[in-house]
Amino acid sequence: MKYITYLLASISLIFSMQVSAQLPEQPHLVVRAEASESVLPNMVTVNLTIENISPILNKARKNVEQRSKQLLKEIRRFNLSSKDIEAGQIRIQPEYEWQKNKRVQVGTRVSRSMSFIVRDLSVYPDLLDAITSVSVDSLAQVTFGHSDEDKLQAKALDQAIINAKSKAQRMAQQLGQRISRAYSIEEIGQIRPMHQTMAKGMMADSAGGSTADYQPGEISFSSEVRIVFYLQ
Repeated sequence: MKYITYLLASISLIFSMQVSAQLPEQPHLVVRAEASESVLPNMVTVNLTIENISPILNKARKNVEQRSKQLLKEIRRFNLSSKDIEAGQIRIQPEYEWQKNKRVQVGTRVSRSMSFIVRDLSVYPDLLDAITSVSVDSLAQVTFGHSDEDKLQAKALDQAIINAKSKAQRMAQQLGQRISRAYSIEEIGQIRPMHQTMAKGMMADSAGGSTADYQPGEISFSSEVRIVFYLQ
């Protein structure tokens, strides 16, 4: 126990020294602030996998190839750009099960991953129905985004810096002081729109027409900064 205590104390001391080394010896003020930009998405990326497991390799491969071909045919009806359609190579791997405490190969798993970028959200519900019609087996990962993502993220960063400076000025004023130039600045957090995962059952429900009223809502781009200001 003493060894562990000494070890933790040493780690804590080293960490404290590292933190102190990042701060100036002169009077200073450390602030953290964040900001976010929220907009309605104007594009969506859908990632999915078609797969089949069978004791007969050719049967599983034929199943995946046929459904892949059917899905691509359905997707092209929506006039997506060729650069927005990505169909990966077919993957083949053995499928095992535990039987009587023994790992036994029961067949072969054949799969193919695909990705589609939809830049016209008005067709998204119908495209989702088209995907459902092909009986996609795995989960579908959906990401709503914006064509000006980099600009929005940069705007959030700019606002976070402005917020940090305003916060530092307010804190220093309460102490009867003023902030001077910045000693250091770093972005310590950045949040972009998250993935939304939908199970096959949810996708099947959409085939009933519920997607017609689908509203994705706003997406947010956030940034958090840490700034060390000199005090004067």
